[in-house]
Amino acid sequence: NMTDEQKDIFIKEYGSMEAFEQHFLDSAASPQAQKNFEKVVEWYGDKESAMEAAANPDNPKIMEAYKNRMNAAMEKLVSRMGADVDSLEVKEVVGEIDFVSKQLYQMKDVSGLMLEMADMYLENEVLQKNTDQEYGEGASAFIGRALKAFYKG
Repeated sequence: NMTDEQKDIFIKEYGSMEAFEQHFLDSAASPQAQKNFEKVVEWYGDKESAMEAAANPDNPKIMEAYKNRMNAAMEKLVSRMGADVDSLEVKEVVGEIDFVSKQLYQMKDVSGLMLEMADMYLENEVLQKNTDQEYGEGASAFIGRALKAFYKG
């Protein structure tokens, strides 16, 4: 399902598509890759759903639209910074994020993924720095708490 441009990048990097495929297979067999795949299967609910989502990547224009919708929802969420994360005004916006995430990731239930994201917003220093830089000081902690409150993590 790769575009010609993507194939050209891999051929340039690995010398041929066959070499890239071998590299991919070697990497996919690693214990960390298997652990990551298990997590993706957990998020999607079953192996078939995870494989279906991976086999049908969305059109770049659609992905850009989802990115814009998610960014707008995040901006709306951080505009409520300081409000109680259990308040209706915060939960309503996190509900929008939930809806967009389900569409974006083609998942029926994004709670596991979103709770892991919440932990990252609260614990990952790089993500915290980037989020606070983009949305304002304290945004990362607020987003993490809001996600945890919504998904009851």
